[in-house]
Amino acid sequence: MALSREQSVHTYSSSSGGTEYLFDVVVDSDSLVSVRNMRTPLGLIMDSYTSLPQAVIDDMTDAVSLVTLLQQETEADSGTLVFSGDTSVAATIASGVLNNTNYRVEFTTSDGTVIVAESKTILGFDAVAAAAFGSPTSPETVTYSVLVKTAQTSDLSGVATIADTDAGELAIVFTTALDTTAYRVLLEPRGFFVAGVPEATKLKTGFTIKLGHVPPTGESVTVGYDVFV
Repeated sequence: MALSREQSVHTYSSSSGGTEYLFDVVVDSDSLVSVRNMRTPLGLIMDSYTSLPQAVIDDMTDAVSLVTLLQQETEADSGTLVFSGDTSVAATIASGVLNNTNYRVEFTTSDGTVIVAESKTILGFDAVAAAAFGSPTSPETVTYSVLVKTAQTSDLSGVATIADTDAGELAIVFTTALDTTAYRVLLEPRGFFVAGVPEATKLKTGFTIKLGHVPPTGESVTVGYDVFV
């Protein structure tokens, strides 16, 4: 039997006006990326983009860009985890597969539940959900891929640490000023919180990451960012 990949599906969520939207970003066997199965809790959205808020359309554009980045990475390891009412499940990576922790973990769940990787080491990580996922009588299986970069993915990238004393926002300053403000910033929050870049803060010299909250006293959050000119 010859095995070949027909498609990969990445499910994302977005919200606007109090409504949550889910959509799939699909990579087919020719590595073409498309958005499909736009839906709300009421069901599929049949008339495509015409009834979607602009904020959700913008999130779809960012999701396509993120999945395109994933195409520039290679899978170093993969597996499945079972959540039985857990908020965290440990995953093990065989010794010798990785030599550093600069990897990304991509999760796939049956209902779009967001899972993030925390406490990464070269021998494993913790897959963490925001709330108890699955149950002992109805467990949920989560598949994951450990991805490492095979190419430079953006012109400028880094990880910002935003402390409680930063009042929920942090300015990122470019080492060398750009010639234009017509660049895009993709953010990867390292946790379950909202982060964005207000358009008015995009300057040739840098931009500002703004959180949807201020971290509690003594705590901080990290946000990965990639800049595309």
